Amino acid sequence: MIVMVLPIPPAEAVVQPTLESLFDCWRRFFLGQRNHEVFSRDLLNALAAVTHATQAALLIYDSEQQILNRVAAVGVADESALHGRVALGEGMAGWVAQQRQPLLLPLGATVPAHIVRLMAQEGLTSVLCLPMEVDGHLCGVLSLARSGTAPPFTSEDLRFATLIADRQAIALQMVRLYAELDRSESFINRILESIPVSLIVIDQRLNIVAANQNFLTKSRRAQQQTVGKPIAAVLPPVFLAFTRLEERLRTVFASGQPFEGDKLSYRAPGLSAHTYYYRLVPLKRERTVEHVLLLMEDITEREQLSEEVRRVERHLASVIDCASDLVISLSPAGRIVTWNRAAERVSGLNEEQVRDEMLVNLCAIDQRRTLTSLLKRLIAGEDVAETEINLLTANPWSEVPVAWNCSAMHDDYGRLVAIVAVGRDLTERRRLEAQIIQSAKIASLGVMAGGIAHELRNPLAIISASAQLIEENRDNPELQQQATRRIIASAERASLTIEHLLRFAHPPQERYRLINANAVLDDVLTMMDHQLVSVQINLHCELSPELPLIYGNPELLAQVFTNMILNACSAMPQGGDLAITTGVKGEYVLVRFTDTGTGIPREHIPKIFDPFFTTRAVGQGTGLGLSISYSIVRQHHGTIEVQSEVGLGTSFEILLPVHEA
Repeated sequence: MIVMVLPIPPAEAVVQPTLESLFDCWRRFFLGQRNHEVFSRDLLNALAAVTHATQAALLIYDSEQQILNRVAAVGVADESALHGRVALGEGMAGWVAQQRQPLLLPLGATVPAHIVRLMAQEGLTSVLCLPMEVDGHLCGVLSLARSGTAPPFTSEDLRFATLIADRQAIALQMVRLYAELDRSESFINRILESIPVSLIVIDQRLNIVAANQNFLTKSRRAQQQTVGKPIAAVLPPVFLAFTRLEERLRTVFASGQPFEGDKLSYRAPGLSAHTYYYRLVPLKRERTVEHVLLLMEDITEREQLSEEVRRVERHLASVIDCASDLVISLSPAGRIVTWNRAAERVSGLNEEQVRDEMLVNLCAIDQRRTLTSLLKRLIAGEDVAETEINLLTANPWSEVPVAWNCSAMHDDYGRLVAIVAVGRDLTERRRLEAQIIQSAKIASLGVMAGGIAHELRNPLAIISASAQLIEENRDNPELQQQATRRIIASAERASLTIEHLLRFAHPPQERYRLINANAVLDDVLTMMDHQLVSVQINLHCELSPELPLIYGNPELLAQVFTNMILNACSAMPQGGDLAITTGVKGEYVLVRFTDTGTGIPREHIPKIFDPFFTTRAVGQGTGLGLSISYSIVRQHHGTIEVQSEVGLGTSFEILLPVHEA
């Protein structure tokens, strides 16, 4: 089986028929009537008439699916092989598309068997089928056929059809390009219409050549009232005058550089005031600015939100500045960002002096480690309790006690953005507490007066008796020497008692320092020894010899221990046992007071640390002892735990944090 494939003859040998109907199709197409289906149908009708074809079909090649799709046909039955979609290599059109060669099959020529079958099935006597290509790319296939008694196609028919196919290929390419252009324009238009900004395109004559729907809606103008009009006829005069728009446009056309405008508030008739931000963007072809894009962004809502944010910020700043507490904001690194008036008043340092300073550097030296640890825990996401840390002041010798509550601020992504430290000046509170403690000491001295008097009377009696003995035995040196030693010992004992008494009664002046709880207990027990004996209380002490040091105020802790012992004495009016134990419990120094007294009813235990709570008769106690003790222990970052059974006794455990070396 042989397929006759004819080469295309030179163009100068082609005899081109000229029919007005055929060229009218081309004129309409190139003048803008680019409906592809209508054009293809009209072209095939004209071509079939010129070539006397009984069948004609135009198929377009889909390069992605590698298939031919019929777009127009004349005289082709639905059951024809040219109906619908044709795969490469299938039938005559598929074979031509695959081989990229024209096919001329006159009657009697030797042809492939499957083509012979097709021609016989469809009653065809001659077929002319050509590929349509542009720049080596297949666009489609043009197929012509004759049937019945019509003569076969000739080489001149092939030349003419080749010219038509070449031009049709160009037309198809143009259709494809126009379709791509339409899609691009549609895509760009959809983008422009979806942008919530007013856009207008202005030419060199300062006429508007395009405007998006946002602009038309905002300006209440129709497309025909806008496009093609000069900007002076469309934009409000106040806008043109304020922005000097015409001058700015000419500058952009001349320089090719964009222009960033400014904010402009404008109220159109019947509308509320709006705020716009405008800019000019040159649109260039090569180096020439052909158009300028005017963008007008409605920032009314943004400005309103910004103003609301500024109003809230001013309000919060005013509240913070008027607050009686210190309010300080820190960066995640711990540097001071804001410092309110209360902080200025308490420290004597203004915001400019402390901004960007590390807060830890403004705290008492011996407490900086505590603050550093607190901030680390806060950054790690832990909750931190109120912590007392002294703040340095402008006076280098002065510190202010401050109770700090710190919290972390995070953004929407959970990232730490700031730390807020709220501090309460404890100066007045400490002064009042000192007065209360001093009053409690005086009250305690009243309770201990009998024992103290006895402590002083005994050595005085010994001194008096020894002096009398010396007077009566002037000639006995040995007896005089013994009496003298007793006088000295008794005087030292009385002096020690008075020293403890003065230390206890004096208002607390000592600063916090490293101390041993056993030493504080020894001083208290020395002063209260006779008090315990006088009320028939047996004292049992078990003090740990290797007790860790704590950081505290010995005078305040002495008051706590004294209150514990006096409470035990009150609970055992008929005498009893008091056990005092010291040791270590976890990270705390433990001081335990256990008595065999009357005990505390369970319903009273939650109230025993409340100020003025007491179960004693009127005149036998103020109810401040345990409250003061609890406050002092909390100042030392410790706790007091109580266990009690009515009729069996009570145990108070004081836990004070071990000093970290």
